[in-house]
Amino acid sequence: MSRLTTIGKKPPIKEKNRFIRWGLKLVQDLFPVLLLTFLLLTLAETIFEGSINHYINLNQLLTIVIVVGVIALLTAPSKPKIIRRERLTAKGTFIIICAGLTGATVVWYKTQEIGWLAYVISAVSGGIIVLLSMLVWRGDEGEENEGENSQGS
Repeated sequence: MSRLTTIGKKPPIKEKNRFIRWGLKLVQDLFPVLLLTFLLLTLAETIFEGSINHYINLNQLLTIVIVVGVIALLTAPSKPKIIRRERLTAKGTFIIICAGLTGATVVWYKTQEIGWLAYVISAVSGGIIVLLSMLVWRGDEGEENEGENSQGS
């Protein structure tokens, strides 16, 4: 059956599934982009008050991010991808320390009016960012050895 003879008829099931799969893949790829965009715009609005809210309503953008995130979560494949973890290198350590310093700077900027306590809060938050980032980066190293130790006893 040629394509010309199916004009006016419903498309075949396989063609519908292809468009549905394409739409779900688009939503799953779009979520991280929207989330990163929202976080960067929120950071810019925090530093330069009124610069973003004058053009974009961040509450509406947050609603869109949440809706797309829920759809992406509910339509994710049931089998998670196995990600090969890498050892923490000097480059990774540099990235983690920069993330911690950036986070501590933002926290200090928002809490600086409370005085000396702002320095303590920002240092603790920067430390937590560094420690959690290192834990996530090297998360599977300890878990792989745990299974081997439990089999021997």
